Amino acid sequence: MDICLSGHTHNRLYQSVLVGQTMVIQSGLHGSFLGRLDLTVEGKRVTSYRHRLIAITPDLHPDDEVEGMISTILEPSREFLGQVVGETATPLDRGGMLETTMDNLLLQSIVDLTGAEVAFSNGWRYGAPVPSGPVKMNDLYNIIPENPPVSMVNLTGYEIKEILEENLERTF
Repeated sequence: MDICLSGHTHNRLYQSVLVGQTMVIQSGLHGSFLGRLDLTVEGKRVTSYRHRLIAITPDLHPDDEVEGMISTILEPSREFLGQVVGETATPLDRGGMLETTMDNLLLQSIVDLTGAEVAFSNGWRYGAPVPSGPVKMNDLYNIIPENPPVSMVNLTGYEIKEILEENLERTF
């Protein structure tokens, strides 16, 4: 049996799903749940398994050893990630399927930076929400944890309409 620890769709699977000989589990997004998978392996084969989701609640306390490891790893970057780099009057999130405050900020930034007439994103649904108030460097890394390329192209109105139609068809 193969096991796929999926996080791509950000959905929660309260029970594992078996697809052929592959078990798929998903634990949601933004650290709201922890997925636990217990396997019994005999002779290089999974003979039984148990999967459950554990809700992350205020009464759940972090493991001291793991907390120490995370602190050690973050220490060299703590000052950099803690820098206040801006402020937002509007909470930023990316939880919707169409338009979100976080995407609006990113796309307007691209327009301002490049001088383009319009900007599109791929509609990511990840990125921890940022409450109104100071924005830290860590918040920016949670919004976009990588450095994706920005591409500029010339498109006709017809091409833009076709792209939007195709995107909506694939999404819905």
